[in-house]
Amino acid sequence: MKKITLLFISLISLSACQKDFLDLKPLSQPNVDNFYKTANDFGNAVNGAYDALQSANQYGGDFNTLIEARGDNVLDNDPSSGSGLRYNIDRFIEPTTNTVLRDTWGSLYTGINRCNLILDKIDGVTMDATLKARYKGEAQFIRALSYFNLVRLWGKVPLVLTAGTTTEARSFSRNEVADIYAAIEKDLTAAAAGLPVSYTGNDIGRATTGSAKGLLGKVYVTEKKYDLAVPLLRDLVNGTTYQLLPNIADVFLVTNKNNAELLFAVKFKKGGLLGEGHGSWFGTSIGDPIEPSLRTAYPAGDKRLPLTVMIPVPTSINAVPRKYYDELSGTNDVGNDFPVLRFADVILLYAEALNEVGYQADGDAFKALNRVRTRAGVANYTAAQLATKEAFRTAIINERRLELALESDRWFDLIRTGAAVDAIKVTGITMPPYRTVYPVPQSEIDVYNNKTTFPQNDGY
Repeated sequence: MKKITLLFISLISLSACQKDFLDLKPLSQPNVDNFYKTANDFGNAVNGAYDALQSANQYGGDFNTLIEARGDNVLDNDPSSGSGLRYNIDRFIEPTTNTVLRDTWGSLYTGINRCNLILDKIDGVTMDATLKARYKGEAQFIRALSYFNLVRLWGKVPLVLTAGTTTEARSFSRNEVADIYAAIEKDLTAAAAGLPVSYTGNDIGRATTGSAKGLLGKVYVTEKKYDLAVPLLRDLVNGTTYQLLPNIADVFLVTNKNNAELLFAVKFKKGGLLGEGHGSWFGTSIGDPIEPSLRTAYPAGDKRLPLTVMIPVPTSINAVPRKYYDELSGTNDVGNDFPVLRFADVILLYAEALNEVGYQADGDAFKALNRVRTRAGVANYTAAQLATKEAFRTAIINERRLELALESDRWFDLIRTGAAVDAIKVTGITMPPYRTVYPVPQSEIDVYNNKTTFPQNDGY
């Protein structure tokens, strides 16, 4: 019998009760129907949903390859490592059998299924109404984030919003992109209503209403629904909950986690007994992985440039970009958190949406863009420099590259603006136009074996 690889449908792996929500590794696999009885059960289940984001196949590692190395910020210099799995992705020659694609697809659906189980069961259990709304909001946020990554990586994917059986999984098809985005919007709207503004104690770092609103604004910009994005992002930009830190390097310090610039980060903890750290992000012992065109794009004196420098200098040791360096870099137990969404990103999204709604010389879009540049220590743009909507649009996307380098944004920005082929050409690599989405893992194509309802992406 062929194995269903799309969803981890059988039983959810759940964490035992921990003092700290970062302790997410599953310790048992209780029967699903018998497990969900108390508020504490759902707290552990929500921790399990966060755990999926930590996976080495998502923010714990593989997104570095699938989103950054795929773009024009990072190079994979090692064609021999792992039989070239990551090198091939960087060079746009990965086959449909590439196991990085297979494992990331599976990890994303594992997280989605964990969220589905929570949302299927929670209304049948009596608990504090505020806590129930929070747990539902956390599950909705994580599910929306997972689908947002899926749809941007693969285009049409199965939209599964309830936990099902293996038999039911056999009937899945690849849903239209518009339907997937509609589900993402619905989840984030509900999450924004149910999540708190902030947390205390060990709960700090969980998804908040600001996390959901910021991600929804990013979704709207991706969909080019700028009129919906503007008021949502304006409330965040003009609010007091988040702020730009005076020194951008401080945003990434392992000693400064949960700072005021972060709307949401995937949490990691080095030295934990349950393996909650990660390997060195962008670490290399073969040359410098930072694409030269990224470094030359920074203007003189830009405070963000040093964050791309590899430390120690690449030799036989595992050098890491300063942005993600900590004292244990070079080991497989590093404790940086991954910044999924931060305030600078929100400000730039707001500026972009304002410009698309209607260019205005020296208007709020200019003020937002220049707010980020001022923090970086570079000169403000003037209306004379960016005299048209098109010029402003180009400046925004470039600013996003400089500000958000190595944060899993550049590839998606290139795709949504139609600039990928030309940008990749600058690196000396030829990108076939159809490779704006990845091939569906061959394991999924083989299982469903239906070219009508579960086709491969064009060109593969």
